[in-house]
Amino acid sequence: MANSLIALSEQIASTVEQAAQSIVAVHARSRFDSSGVHWSSEIVVTADHTLRRDEGIRVTAQDGSNLPAEVVGRDPGTDLAVLRVKGLGIPVAQREENPATITPGGVVLAVGRSKDSAVAAFGVISNISGPSQTWRGGRLDQVVRLDLSLHPAGAGGAVVGASGKLLGVATPALSRVSVFAVPLSTVARVTESLLADGRVPRGYLGVGLQPIAIPEHLRSKLNFAGSTGLIAITVENDGPAGRAGMSIGDVLLEFGGRPMHRTENVQEVLSSESVGKKIAARILRGGNPVEMEITIAERPRRG
Repeated sequence: MANSLIALSEQIASTVEQAAQSIVAVHARSRFDSSGVHWSSEIVVTADHTLRRDEGIRVTAQDGSNLPAEVVGRDPGTDLAVLRVKGLGIPVAQREENPATITPGGVVLAVGRSKDSAVAAFGVISNISGPSQTWRGGRLDQVVRLDLSLHPAGAGGAVVGASGKLLGVATPALSRVSVFAVPLSTVARVTESLLADGRVPRGYLGVGLQPIAIPEHLRSKLNFAGSTGLIAITVENDGPAGRAGMSIGDVLLEFGGRPMHRTENVQEVLSSESVGKKIAARILRGGNPVEMEITIAERPRRG
């Protein structure tokens, strides 16, 4: 039994050592470092919420080299940020190409780095679900929840499987109750967008919405499934919905062919791919249905 435990311990330590070769410590906030994954040549992906400044960021690699890092772009919606680090002489992280290895109960390690050493957490994948909108407005291609205790410096680090290959990027900022692994497909999509444009565009309607009950007689008249719609409590006159003719008091029933019961339903339609497209909307106005098309605009950037 003791020999088995020793072998397991040595195997875990070896996997951490292997994965940590592709991880840097990111110095961009007080008190704690965070981590970054060497995604491609001179490109490091980290957790956006850990970047408390845009300038004066440095990273430390396994060999102790300390290098300046330039912020290429940030996407708070998926809690990802991309840094460019010239002269980074460490291997690029090996990515897991077999999705069958990502399964509930699968053993995972969250591997990061502080300025002094590698940091690690051991756990399992507790739950996997389909595509989802984050509370920050980003889109995850898959929700991968982890059952582990993440070291503060591990945020932005690598989530690896038993093979030591990268499964995703660790973040505690997308849920109050669990650590997420932002999946590789999301990291690739967001990184590509940030490298190309410095941002991930988000669609918006320019309305304030809240759920409202739909009386049963109207649900029957409209052949509307569900008991709630979304009433417009504010409408920007020069926003996409306002230009299409939507007014305060209108109730959004369907958008993009989907029933609208919660505000999250709207966000699910407003992906980056929706910007510039016309999307059909069905609203309730004065007890009567109204059809309109709304041309989605890009959400204005702050500042």
